[in-house]
Amino acid sequence: MKFVLSLPLAPAGMEMMEKLGIQWEVGPGLNWEEYPDDLLESTDALIVRLEKCPESVLRRCPNLKVLGRPGMGFENVPVDYCTKRGIPVVLAPGANARSVAEHALALIFACAKDLKEMDAENRKGNWGIRAQGKQMELAGKTVGIVGVGGIGSLLAHLCRALGMDCLGWSHSRNRARVEDAGCRYGDTLEEVLRESDFVSLHVPLLEETRHFIGARELAMMKPTAFLINTARGAVVDEQALADAVNQGVIAGAGVDVYGTEPADLDNPVFTAPRILCTPHSAALTPDSWARMACAAVEGCYAVCQGKEWKGVANPEVWGRKS
Repeated sequence: MKFVLSLPLAPAGMEMMEKLGIQWEVGPGLNWEEYPDDLLESTDALIVRLEKCPESVLRRCPNLKVLGRPGMGFENVPVDYCTKRGIPVVLAPGANARSVAEHALALIFACAKDLKEMDAENRKGNWGIRAQGKQMELAGKTVGIVGVGGIGSLLAHLCRALGMDCLGWSHSRNRARVEDAGCRYGDTLEEVLRESDFVSLHVPLLEETRHFIGARELAMMKPTAFLINTARGAVVDEQALADAVNQGVIAGAGVDVYGTEPADLDNPVFTAPRILCTPHSAALTPDSWARMACAAVEGCYAVCQGKEWKGVANPEVWGRKS
């Protein structure tokens, strides 16, 4: 059994491959044209991270049984093509939920306490910034959680512990899931946007969620509210977000993801001083990275052994295979 990795996995994932007796090889880099034909032709599993993996690469893998993603997003891999070929796309559901939820909460805290401006002004000698009155307590504030899956549910748990009111909206209109997470159910996205002091996004990047939050949606939010995005950059119209913050339509934002990554220095969000930006690092704690790597290896190994694996982006392949 042979695995090809576009980049090394966390040490725990590499150790798991050794223990399972998997023959593995790390590719020559992120330029797929540099991958020799014999390397791709002989692989049973291909594991990629956030880099784009086009159909043309998979066409060079005639014996491919499974494509692995040590994470939850799959917009960088050709899922439809994989489904047509009967190739499962293994994900790592739940592996990064704790780290991402905590990061979203950290951004909420940073926005609520105005930490970005406080730090910058304090370093300039502006001691008076301490009394500028922009900080707020979180208890009693409403957090709108847009997408109440594993990460959104865990964020709700953390926010409730702080005394926050959680208002959830489900893209699939799954009221039971929202209420099971301890959230009030928002019938519409507009309701969540209008009522919330913080709006935290946790939806996948699909065709219908691209620029899901734009100028119209931002205008629905309170002028004192903050937008938090740890989902995918393209879920938000970044120019509209920068404009909304710079023009005072909303109070600010915390973002960890960008429409193009690595983020271009001319990305509009960098023009807004009240947008706190982190470099898509929410899931990259050692704990989360290890879990994601092991989940990808375990899932790919199971598929290569002829087993059905639940954590896939295209579960319909199992019906196709049968």
